[in-house]
Amino acid sequence: MASRPKLRLLCLHGRCQTSATFQGKIERLIAKSASCADFVFVDGPVELPLQHEERVNTKGWWEEGEARSLHAPRIREVLSQAWSELGPFEGVLGFSEGGLVAQLACHWASEGESTLGVDRSDVLSGQSELGGSQVLCQSPFASLRFGIFAASPELTESCAAEGMKSLHMASSKDTVVPLEESKRLAARFSNAEWLEHEAGHVFSQRSEDLRRLGEFLELRREQLLPEELASVEEVEADDRLSQEQKDEVEALASIFMEELTIFKPTCPVRLAVKVLHERASLRFFFPPLYPQVPCVCDLDSEDLGVQLRRRELLEAVEAAREPEGFPSVMAMVQEAQRWIEEHGVTIDQGLPSDGTAEEDEPAEAWWLCEDAQVDQELLTQAEKKAAELLPDGSSGSRSWARQCGAGAYGKPWRFTVGLVGKPSAGKSTLFNAATRCEKEAAMAPHPFTTIDPNVEPGWFAVPCPSVTLQCQDECEPEHGRADRGQRRFPLLVKDVAGLVPGAYLGYGRGNAFLNDLLDADSLVHVVDASGRSDAEGVDHGKAGKGHDPLKDVEWVRQEIHMWIFCNVRAKWHSVRKRAKFAPLQPLAAERLFGLFTGYHCSQQLVAQVYESTGHRIATLPQDVLNWSEFDLHLLVACFLRVRFPIVIALNKADTAEAQEHIVRAQAALGNAVAVSARSELWLLQQQRKGHLTYLEGGGPQSIAITEHAPEDVRDQVSQLRQKVLEVYGSTGVMEVLSRAVLQRSPVFCCPVSEFTTLQSLSSGGYSTKSKLVTMMMLRPLSTVEEVHAALKNEKLVRGDLVRAEMLHISTGQVSVLRREEVLKPEGAQAATFVLRILTNKKAK
Repeated sequence: MASRPKLRLLCLHGRCQTSATFQGKIERLIAKSASCADFVFVDGPVELPLQHEERVNTKGWWEEGEARSLHAPRIREVLSQAWSELGPFEGVLGFSEGGLVAQLACHWASEGESTLGVDRSDVLSGQSELGGSQVLCQSPFASLRFGIFAASPELTESCAAEGMKSLHMASSKDTVVPLEESKRLAARFSNAEWLEHEAGHVFSQRSEDLRRLGEFLELRREQLLPEELASVEEVEADDRLSQEQKDEVEALASIFMEELTIFKPTCPVRLAVKVLHERASLRFFFPPLYPQVPCVCDLDSEDLGVQLRRRELLEAVEAAREPEGFPSVMAMVQEAQRWIEEHGVTIDQGLPSDGTAEEDEPAEAWWLCEDAQVDQELLTQAEKKAAELLPDGSSGSRSWARQCGAGAYGKPWRFTVGLVGKPSAGKSTLFNAATRCEKEAAMAPHPFTTIDPNVEPGWFAVPCPSVTLQCQDECEPEHGRADRGQRRFPLLVKDVAGLVPGAYLGYGRGNAFLNDLLDADSLVHVVDASGRSDAEGVDHGKAGKGHDPLKDVEWVRQEIHMWIFCNVRAKWHSVRKRAKFAPLQPLAAERLFGLFTGYHCSQQLVAQVYESTGHRIATLPQDVLNWSEFDLHLLVACFLRVRFPIVIALNKADTAEAQEHIVRAQAALGNAVAVSARSELWLLQQQRKGHLTYLEGGGPQSIAITEHAPEDVRDQVSQLRQKVLEVYGSTGVMEVLSRAVLQRSPVFCCPVSEFTTLQSLSSGGYSTKSKLVTMMMLRPLSTVEEVHAALKNEKLVRGDLVRAEMLHISTGQVSVLRREEVLKPEGAQAATFVLRILTNKKAK
């Protein structure tokens, strides 16, 4: 089960609404974010008169004509009670007038002062508040960390909201709350995000807006609620918890032992108890006054049988609650276990054993085949079709970008390239050359020299704007120069053990090595272009029979394909089960797309790939029941082209046998680079010894031999120039890494303090004397607002974004950019932007 607790969000309705009607208005958001947040609704204290043939009085937060100020005792009483009995809450969500109340909550949370309160035990026992014992207590709103404001006006008084994260939804077509007023409200928050829509004075239900909200909540959950577990001892040591709560946790731990999970932070108490082995758990949340007020209980399950009868089970559990003032978790868990056993919900079938179980699948069904049973002809056909649907130019295109790492926007892109290929193709040599390691990875002409993956920083080349701006002599790039007016830029290079045929079946420890590639953004497939090594990776030298490098290109891609295909096919029955039963059909798409998220991508990306194959998500439950093996092969082939774009490194280009193979392979493949990793590594080693200087990525003129260089070094340089540099233009090491990065269409930004001087912002915010020193790489389609967030992340700027300007490198003109404007190059895969970001705070 999941090991991170959910956020709790207090939802505040607008005027002439109620908590129930507002809940109905945002039910799509609740459903979309159910896995990361619990939404709690309360009513305003003011009952409004009936109007427009209403049968139920609606609510408001202030009386008609009452001043909407920070002094709002009735509202504070309502929120304080909600915090005590239903909270605490990490977030608050307010619509329209409810947005004013959300501002009050943020203000009270930001006051950060202890208040003189009343001992709650006296209040609960019926004693007068004035007669109760006084205790010094923290403001009840101290847990609040963020706010969401939809169509919200601003309070006339200034609220303290420093450091409070916020998201603001507004519409230019809102006739109740002008757009400018919502913008002024957003400007009061130092960490505000902006979401504009066209729906008017409503809580937008557009899919894209709900996606943004869901991402906002998921990121807050990751930041505020760590994926860590707590011990009973940590609960016992937490002075914020009542002794009754501590005693109950201790009792539960002694009875359920390994079936009990306690989440961090320990206050408030969040725990889960397994009621169906690993397939279902009851989650509990203790409000501060529990057990005097009820605990919150929810069901967390992936079991289809439990999902089908979720409502019945929770009704039985709720009926087992003890009276207020008494611990309830034990009785509720025992009732859940009894109900599951009595109603025959089984793990084996994943469905209730009451006659609704699905019929046996035919024994010859393609999804029941063993891993070794893969139709190679169908696989080949699917790869050809995928290449037509998603040509190499589109596999790393910007249209896929935001779904290939949506959670990493607003931060610099730390790019990782994975090196794949059969043993002894030269991966470790390429790794050592690319990373310039002092302690080099082991290299040998036989399989499995590399067992554990090697990961080190490496370098690629990116065009430098100083060339077009004609200030090369005054530019000193922070990571150094590369050849042809380019500049070096860092990335991570990951070298995993070589693959052998059947790696997807586990041969040669292949499955473990394939898993090592999951954090790669692109792959470089290293191929032995000399043809000297056989399919198993044994180098036979010049005496070898000759192996066709193009065959290596085919089977390594197919190994990765079959690794994913077999993993998905093994669970295909779970997709069919959901598609067959009407109550579960809405879960069929989520299940199918979820089978791919283990490869470090979002479900939205898989959904886009699914539709690129010609299918529609709306008809997915009906379509997948009729899928053939080819359909799944096509989905996997398209996914592979998008998630793991591959560049071919035709290595060992310095050998006599390689040139013919390289010409033929480049004509057939297109996206292939001639590489001599051995030559690059030798040059770096000789440079380290002081025998020569070498500008990485350069051609014959990039090497300068020093006066004291030995004669054999001079001879070797002469041969290297003749066999490699004059033929291919470079050793190809930096070029192949650069292609692997640039095919993902990153955005490069040079932040400067002034366009006239082009002086860069550096860590701490000081302008450096050299021009265009600092460069930052961001994911494609990044917005100006996300550039600002990335600069703050790197401590290059502080404060809120006030203004953004861009210097057009080709014309020298300056234009002002909107915060939501996308930095999108025209035509090129990658482009560099020279930007000036102004904020309301100077960096220290």
